[in-house]
Amino acid sequence: MTIAFKGDGSVKSALRDRLETHAANGTLRFGATAWDGQGGTPLGVSTQGGDSADYAARFGYPLALAGLLDPMTAYSDPDRATDVALAWVDMVAVGADLSMVPERIVEQLLDAMYADRLAVPFRAELRGLHRAERSATPPARRDWNALRARMEQAVEAEPAASDARTALTACATACWPLATSSSVIPTLFSLWIRDVNRGPDPEFCDAVRERAHAVLEEIYRETQPQRDAGEPVDIPARFRVRAPTLAAAFEAQLARSNARHIARAQSVPDMVLTQLAAASA
Repeated sequence: MTIAFKGDGSVKSALRDRLETHAANGTLRFGATAWDGQGGTPLGVSTQGGDSADYAARFGYPLALAGLLDPMTAYSDPDRATDVALAWVDMVAVGADLSMVPERIVEQLLDAMYADRLAVPFRAELRGLHRAERSATPPARRDWNALRARMEQAVEAEPAASDARTALTACATACWPLATSSSVIPTLFSLWIRDVNRGPDPEFCDAVRERAHAVLEEIYRETQPQRDAGEPVDIPARFRVRAPTLAAAFEAQLARSNARHIARAQSVPDMVLTQLAAASA
């Protein structure tokens, strides 16, 4: 059992006040974990360092969650990032048992990548290891390693960019003991976010994509001498001049891809905060 704030309301209040003070002073930043002695990321300012294990020990969040704090706030819409960092504390009741939250987030992400349907029976075996981890006799490291190795072999047998390959990769990514890892959930979120653009774009078919890449490669080869000489070369501008319709389609597809990626990334905080709130209900 992991008891939030060690059951002490003053621990929660002090943590909340520290985050709010740094936000008001402009010393709360978002991105890779950092602390420079004056300010930093939520994890950095909370511990005045940046060690996930230290955060977990101080504030009663599972290690797997502590390692998610900075990635989660970095994914947020910049206008919401401070509110998300504060909600991470506000939504958790003093004394709440957060021990199941990491496993529930993993379950949600694996379901989102169709692991239950496309990674059978590995998904069931992985669920068994995660559940056994909470028992009096948790699985040995060799049990995790053996299952992950089998999953990785199955990944290699699947076609590139297939749904099954993604599901199996997600299971292999999650095949680590959550109690001792701070990177499993951030890595799994990263995989899920990247997967948003794996499917075909009906407005930009493979044939059009191949033509666009062929023109870009041609321009790239032609401009090699200038680039080698250090001269600035605006390849997108040349693309627009040479093939305006194709360039417009390529740029529109890129804009759609970026928008999907951003939207999925910015959905991460709400997914996490919902799980925290449920554990405190």
